[in-house]
Amino acid sequence: MPEWNKRNYSVLPPQALKEGWIDKELSFVLLDVRPAKEAKLGFIKGAVNVPEKTLAKALKSFPKKEMKPPIVIYDGQGDGSAEKVAKQLLKAGYPGPRVLTGGFAAWRAGKLAVETGNPSNKVVYVPKPKQGSILTAEFSDIVRNAPANVQVIDVRNKEEVAETGMIKGALNIPAGELDERLSEIPKDKELIAYCSTGARSEMTYNLLKEKGYKVRFLDATITPDKKGDFKIVM
Repeated sequence: MPEWNKRNYSVLPPQALKEGWIDKELSFVLLDVRPAKEAKLGFIKGAVNVPEKTLAKALKSFPKKEMKPPIVIYDGQGDGSAEKVAKQLLKAGYPGPRVLTGGFAAWRAGKLAVETGNPSNKVVYVPKPKQGSILTAEFSDIVRNAPANVQVIDVRNKEEVAETGMIKGALNIPAGELDERLSEIPKDKELIAYCSTGARSEMTYNLLKEKGYKVRFLDATITPDKKGDFKIVM
């Protein structure tokens, strides 16, 4: 994850939240940080009401920061409350929170749908597997058993491999060299790509998929060791 994203929050316009997140049914946390009395009068679909003043206490029940849940925050009128919460989340280790531009007032001004009743006050995050990703349990099983019809590919650069080691039986082809080294990649096997965080392995999946390979990728933080073993952190 880019270092900038660990230290800063970004902004998200109301229409972008609707079309790019809610309409696409992405898995993310939507925080309404207004007082409970305001939230009950109307809120954005899927929002969890965590008033700014209660955040410190609520953080104890948040999803683990290691899960890196995408978080969008809105206040009443862009009054600064959302920004304060974003900064607290960054300090607590949650990367790249997004603040809704103009708050709930801007959402209503855009004539976007509003829910009524009592919003949830419990933050839950259930990540959806990305297309082409492999479950960590299945990945571990494949590595342990080394089936003949599967080839694991380590797409980290050579320096990373030299420093930490590589999974036993894996083929090391850095993501940046894939195009020029396609002849080394078997087409008669299923390919499972991994890197250090899942970003380069996802790029590998997209590239090889386009070229007709049967491929999946590990979307997780993984640390191989010199013995050929590994540790996965979700």
